[in-house]
Amino acid sequence: MAQKKAKKIEEQGSVQVAVAKVKEFWEQAQGELKKVVWPTQKETMVTTLAVVILVVVLSLFLSLVDVTLAKVVELILS
Repeated sequence: MAQKKAKKIEEQGSVQVAVAKVKEFWEQAQGELKKVVWPTQKETMVTTLAVVILVVVLSLFLSLVDVTLAKVVELILS
């Protein structure tokens, strides 16, 4: 059926082909969005909190490494 539809569309003008392709894309996109399982508000909050905590921990660690290396370089150069 899709081949018959595609062949029929090819026989039409280029503007009509473009419109038909956009319509087909839109219909497929809507179908895919219906399959998406969206997280609940609680899941989103927990995940966001985990990301924020990880960012804080990593930034503290990298700050500590930066300060330590700066002191080591300062000791070597002085």
